[in-house]
Amino acid sequence: MIKLANRPRLRRPSFASADAVGTFVAALALASAAHAFQAPTAGDLGYDIYDIVVNQGVKGPLGFVGGVAAFLFGVSRLFSNIMIGIPTIVAAVCLIRADSILQTFGMIV
Repeated sequence: MIKLANRPRLRRPSFASADAVGTFVAALALASAAHAFQAPTAGDLGYDIYDIVVNQGVKGPLGFVGGVAAFLFGVSRLFSNIMIGIPTIVAAVCLIRADSILQTFGMIV
C-alpha cells in the first residue's frame, strides 16, 4: 500500500478579494449618478402602457382600493399572525403613497 502523507492538499479558491472588488464597483456605480425616471409623454413608445399601469392603476382608484383592501387584510391578520400583518400593512401604505415614495427617491413621476 502506498502512503501519500507528505502530499499537499488542494485548497478551495478564495473569492474574498473578488467579492470585495465587486461590492466596491456596485457601490460606486449606484452612488455615482442620480437615477431619475421621467414619465413618457403622449406619443412616446410605451406611453399607453405607462398611462394604464401608473396613472389609471397605481395612482388611480384601482391602486387606492387595492391599498385600502390590503391595509384591512393586514389589520385583520395582525391579531392572528403578526408576521403576515405588519408587512401587509407596510405594503398597503407603500401602494397608496407610491408616487410620493418615488419622488422621495428622486424619480420624477
